[in-house]
Amino acid sequence: MTFYTYDYLSNSQDMWQYVRLIVISGLILATIIFFGLYFRNRFEIKYKDLGVIFVTLLLLVLAIQYNDYLNIKSSEQQTGQITQTIKQVARKLETTPKEISVNSTTTGNNLIAKTPSGYYRIDYNNDGTEFVLEKLKLYKVNVKIQGVD
Repeated sequence: MTFYTYDYLSNSQDMWQYVRLIVISGLILATIIFFGLYFRNRFEIKYKDLGVIFVTLLLLVLAIQYNDYLNIKSSEQQTGQITQTIKQVARKLETTPKEISVNSTTTGNNLIAKTPSGYYRIDYNNDGTEFVLEKLKLYKVNVKIQGVD
């Protein structure tokens, strides 16, 4: 069973944003260079073709980026909900959020929290605004904690 730490959940999406920005910047730079070379040497059709290829790639990457942006916003909202839940669990158990890890990156049923005082199941009410902690005893559990430095 994999558990995710508070730090992992709150910082999980930052790295990919920088990689995407670097790729898009590289494609924009390559497009500008090839069209600049084409306008400088109008008889070299290969620069025009390369420019068109890079514009097409740039449009494709931008479309994918927009789709991923919408998915990331949804994921950030869900991650925000789970981090708020971790904070509330920490407050109820009188511990810090960094000592708590959960077995899911989103809120919902079958959510288990690993705390210094043991494992707890988090049961939400029907509208998902409140929850109850139920102490569990897990037997023969293979625990992997994601996000431990």
